[in-house]
Amino acid sequence: MSSSENDFGFDPDASHDTAAILYRMARVGRATVLHLGSSADAVSRALVALDDMKITRLVADLSVLDAEATNGPEVFVADLEAEGWYAALDGRTYEVVIVADLLEHLRNPARILRDLREQRLLADDGRLIVSFANVAHQAVASELLSGDSARIRWYTAGSMNRLLAASGYLVTETHRTHRPTGEQTTTSADDEAQTYEFVLQAQPSAAGTQLALLYRHLDDATQRLAEAETSRNQISALLEEERVAFQDEIGRGADELEQMQDQLNRVTDERSALRHKTARLHRQLARLQDELSVAKTAIRQLEIIHQSRSYRWSRRLANAAQLVVTPIRSVRQRARGGR
Repeated sequence: MSSSENDFGFDPDASHDTAAILYRMARVGRATVLHLGSSADAVSRALVALDDMKITRLVADLSVLDAEATNGPEVFVADLEAEGWYAALDGRTYEVVIVADLLEHLRNPARILRDLREQRLLADDGRLIVSFANVAHQAVASELLSGDSARIRWYTAGSMNRLLAASGYLVTETHRTHRPTGEQTTTSADDEAQTYEFVLQAQPSAAGTQLALLYRHLDDATQRLAEAETSRNQISALLEEERVAFQDEIGRGADELEQMQDQLNRVTDERSALRHKTARLHRQLARLQDELSVAKTAIRQLEIIHQSRSYRWSRRLANAAQLVVTPIRSVRQRARGGR
């Protein structure tokens, strides 16, 4: 641990420490610095002590500062939520403004950012340095869900970039401090889920307004895309329902068709059987008609013989009687057999 870390609670050379990153970014060019809010108090004290820089602090409550610090920054007290909060600074302009862990606690952070630019508290070519906790990190998200946090706003790198662009700034540098989550012990340089805090550097820029407009267009397009995706999913679900219903209808139609085919087959079989039976009856009828014709002929012959008295008791009559009786018996027997 270096002497600086003993004095200020952080190592100015640490690569993954928010205070160290803020310190190294602010000390570039040994510029005049305005530090808003009470967070990162050690950074201002280190800039004064180690770099002999002129630092101005603006806080809402003096009690949050290190009361034992000597030869520290110049301090003003003001409510950053109030209109005209910058009046105490008496029109000064600074080359660097530090906003460390502050925007998450303000009801209207965009107004503070605009005031810095519009009131020329930050020089036109000055640098705005912003640090904030990343809500995409598991630990910060858990803090949000617990409801115990003093923060009232939550940011990711993307949402903070949008806020700065909408307020007239263009981000020029992005730094991260990592804190692995779960069992993961290594991180990639741009792994947002493992980034616990971001430190951004931005500059006043007309391009920021244009970028903000592009962000709005992007957000609108993203929303429309999400709505279109939702509609597509709904339409796909409806089509799937229709497909299933149609498939069921086809299945029922196939079953009904199969039943009708079975009925048709039965009717065809019955019709074929009826044809065979009708043909048999026709054949039987034809035979009966033939036998009836023979019987009629015999009867006529018998009547002729009967009318002839001279042959009544002749042998011829006896033969004729035999001719009549035999066919009639045959007809009767066949008739009984066909019943």
